[in-house]
Amino acid sequence: MRTRYAGQALPLLALMLPMLTLFVVVVIELANLWLDIARLEDALQQATRSAVQQVEYAVLARNGQALRGNRSCQAVTIKAPGQCAAIVQVAHQFLVANLQAARPVGTDPAALAATTRWTVLPQGGSCAGITVSTPLLCAELQLSLRGLFGLGEVHPRIRAADTIDRLSQP
Repeated sequence: MRTRYAGQALPLLALMLPMLTLFVVVVIELANLWLDIARLEDALQQATRSAVQQVEYAVLARNGQALRGNRSCQAVTIKAPGQCAAIVQVAHQFLVANLQAARPVGTDPAALAATTRWTVLPQGGSCAGITVSTPLLCAELQLSLRGLFGLGEVHPRIRAADTIDRLSQP
């Protein structure tokens, strides 16, 4: 039989405590990064959803569907919106408001929104994994996120796309 001495578990605890602490810190870091990415995805999706509903009312009165401005643009930004300034400006404003509510760690909402690339497809098309025949607005955001403890940096590419709600026939 072995003899037990007082304090035998103390060296084991001293060895395990740093590993357990590191594990908890990594879990917190990953959970925080995952939450930031989820908030950014939601902010971008809601911005495309809100902006794509900005329709051309003259076309709507004729029972048709068209985006405001009704121009096609690929990968434009707020700094260089091309012919899609009307819809891109609205989408940018929605995104800035959504990002201010999301508050991702260590990012400026206005600067982040300015880097978003918008694609406007007034006749429908394909982007961000969605193919439709109705007007489509797509957005792509590439950014760098650093966690709370700075253990690493991630570079997610976040995409969102939405189309005008279908008109129901009377």
